[in-house]
Amino acid sequence: MQAGDVLNLKEGAGFMCKLLRVGSASTVWKMLLMFLFSGVTFGATGLGAMLLMILLSSTHLGKDASAKHGISVSESSRLGGLAIAIVVIIYIAGLSAISPYTPGLMRNDDFLYLWGAVFFCCSLGFAEDIKPDFLTPTLRLMAKFAVFGALFWLAPTFIPKSLGISVIDFLLSVPFLGWALVTVFAVGFINALNMADGANGLVPGIALASFAVFFAEYGRPMDGALLFACSIFFFFNVISGWYFLGDTGSYGLGAVLLGYGLLGVVDGHFSAGFMAALFCYPCTDFLVSITRRWRAGRSPFSADNGHLHNRLHQFIKVRVKSGVMANSLTGLVVSGSTSGVVLCAYLADVLPSDSELWYLLFAVQVLLYLTTLRYLTSIQPKTQYADPA
Repeated sequence: MQAGDVLNLKEGAGFMCKLLRVGSASTVWKMLLMFLFSGVTFGATGLGAMLLMILLSSTHLGKDASAKHGISVSESSRLGGLAIAIVVIIYIAGLSAISPYTPGLMRNDDFLYLWGAVFFCCSLGFAEDIKPDFLTPTLRLMAKFAVFGALFWLAPTFIPKSLGISVIDFLLSVPFLGWALVTVFAVGFINALNMADGANGLVPGIALASFAVFFAEYGRPMDGALLFACSIFFFFNVISGWYFLGDTGSYGLGAVLLGYGLLGVVDGHFSAGFMAALFCYPCTDFLVSITRRWRAGRSPFSADNGHLHNRLHQFIKVRVKSGVMANSLTGLVVSGSTSGVVLCAYLADVLPSDSELWYLLFAVQVLLYLTTLRYLTSIQPKTQYADPA
């Protein structure tokens, strides 16, 4: 990219700021960087997707006040998940119009059921994003159990036959127990991803790494669309902090990652250990968090600030002046040191993706999580909502 192109990007970013009635110099530079990264990475298509996300973020719909979401320090939009969905739909629609490609849900009943579950999860999350607490937590939980129970009942091919763990393999060998076990795991996984969405680039980084793995392994156009949309959102989220996934994004992406992960294990392309390592952070953080809350005598699903990313942010923010940068560094460190490491190891072909030795990496990740959390907790003040009495 030449100097003239950068100047044109800066002028375009300035025009967008005027259009959105935002005139600060920092905003101009953020837009310039977002357009630069998306343009260099994906060309005109990336610039168009970035423009769409900027326009959506400027709407008043789904806005959250400062500090209401995770460790955010500025007003942000909850419509990141909706923006990703729109970009994916436009991408697939355009691909179908200019090529003989037919989406998988039109060719395969299992994918039809999966994308039906994804749509339901997105709708459930969108209702919460537009009107918080529109549905009670209990109702949302029951709805997720219903949709995933139906998915695995209608499409039992998603249920793995073996994970390499004798006790679990025995349960999976009994059809009803296998169905119940995978349904409970699915609901837990969706909640885990939603709970982890508390820092810029954290869950978006995990999703980006995961779809990069799936696209490299399968080369499916839908995987490419999801990788493209998550990459654009990742740039936007990390640089500006104006967007986060919201429940639409965390529920929807969680459902896709769940389905793709299960199918990857079932068809033998990936071991369960690989998937455990790829999704280590949200699953480990979820289990540690509900245990912490149970020990404190509170609801396992009540909010608190005792997550590792909260602790890490407390450590980083006193060393970094910019609130957005501290937030983004937190998410990048977590997603990069977990799913990012798995992606790099996969691309470098360190281990076959179907090897059970990935469980060793998973064990190392869990150990590092617990050690880091213990250290950060020991050097930070005890808080009312994070630590057991």
